[in-house]
Amino acid sequence: MKVLLLTPPAPKLRNPATAEEDLLPPRTWVPLGIAYLASALRGHGVETAFADLHDHSWPRAAALLRREQPDVVGISCFTLGRTNALRLAAEARRVLPDARIVMGGPHATFFPEHMLANPAVDAVALGEGEETIVELVARFEEGGGLEDIPGLALRSADGVFRTPPRERSTDLDHLAFPAYDAFDLARYKSPEIPEQYRSLTGTHLLSSRGCPFHCGFCSVNRFFEGRWARRSAQNVADEIERLIEDLHVRHLYFSDDLFTLDRQRILALCREIIVRKLHFVWMAETRVDLVDEELLGWMYKAGCYRIYYGVESGSPRVLKAAGKGFTVEQVRRAFAMTHEAGIEPCCFLMVGNPGENPETIGETVALIHAIRPATMPILGINTLLPASPQYDRAKAAGLISDDYWLGTDPPPPYTLEHDVDDLIYLQMLLTRGIAPELFEQMRAMGFDEKYFLMRRMAKGLMDRV
Repeated sequence: MKVLLLTPPAPKLRNPATAEEDLLPPRTWVPLGIAYLASALRGHGVETAFADLHDHSWPRAAALLRREQPDVVGISCFTLGRTNALRLAAEARRVLPDARIVMGGPHATFFPEHMLANPAVDAVALGEGEETIVELVARFEEGGGLEDIPGLALRSADGVFRTPPRERSTDLDHLAFPAYDAFDLARYKSPEIPEQYRSLTGTHLLSSRGCPFHCGFCSVNRFFEGRWARRSAQNVADEIERLIEDLHVRHLYFSDDLFTLDRQRILALCREIIVRKLHFVWMAETRVDLVDEELLGWMYKAGCYRIYYGVESGSPRVLKAAGKGFTVEQVRRAFAMTHEAGIEPCCFLMVGNPGENPETIGETVALIHAIRPATMPILGINTLLPASPQYDRAKAAGLISDDYWLGTDPPPPYTLEHDVDDLIYLQMLLTRGIAPELFEQMRAMGFDEKYFLMRRMAKGLMDRV
């Protein structure tokens, strides 16, 4: 039996010059999800191919399906790519009428009913899929039923049937390292990587999965069912060593949601890197309340040059409303310690959490000037993600329903307190405070206070009609 694992063609972005959806987003990170699944299947003797169809046209995708002739097609489905994932399933059914088609990934996990409403889809793997896909393919080969395989959603006469949940371990050392033979690493470049390192062969690495915290805008906790699982320092160092030796990797981004949750594990990893003389540079993401001087010192010695912190806001009120669980003072201390360690502290900011207003934007501007991030903060507007606490709140208020995701629109902004114009205006206030040059460019394009005043006047007139 042969399995083909795919990520769908990327959804096109709107071109600001033409207003057409014709811009292909850049490749950022290797799709480790299907890479882990491929290794799991191969470890059980299953013939497995996999591909990232990011830049594929639909005829090219069909040609790949026709050429590979798999018995099972597995498709990764994220919220932004849900439409193309379902279209890929339909294309696979058209080209391979006898193949079994399985959907997986975060969006498929949150909305298996939407996946199975597509007649091309035979099953949905819920949550992490390494063990599920192995059992599922074995059962396909045996020809038996699927109802006793944990972690599946299946079509039934009464709608959708969920099999018993799969027990998840908090120790990930049993997982085979992700396969890389289908990827050209030179084609994947995260925009967070600074120019001086962009020529280095690199990839991202997951040393842990999940998050025990409950930030209001985030669905990671729900996907991993509140569980945080980790790999040992030795296991992570083994993979780094292989990446360096086999693929000549010299740059890594630890894209764990919480890289330093277990400080002893990271101290041990840093020592492993130094003792093994693994020469590469790296960056990571974590929380401001999960670092200290000793830990940062060892990270610097082991090659860490940059840390991204999810700061989101400089307002104590907004931080509390967003469920961040740390204080502004902890932000200040983390950035001071990171600067002192010789590591570049950078941050993510988000406009539009509950309680946001011009005053809280002013608090964020003041904080950014005080903590001096090494790069301009990465700015975003708070958007509704399935299964996040804010999504649940918006559903209860009638702002959105699960049927929204049956359409093709991207995740909408959180508008329980502010409309879209307000959110954009608040984002512009933040930009003016922390990136005045960028703000002046936006003003030159006509986006200023007068622009939003005219929009409000026009909206008021339309409301009276």
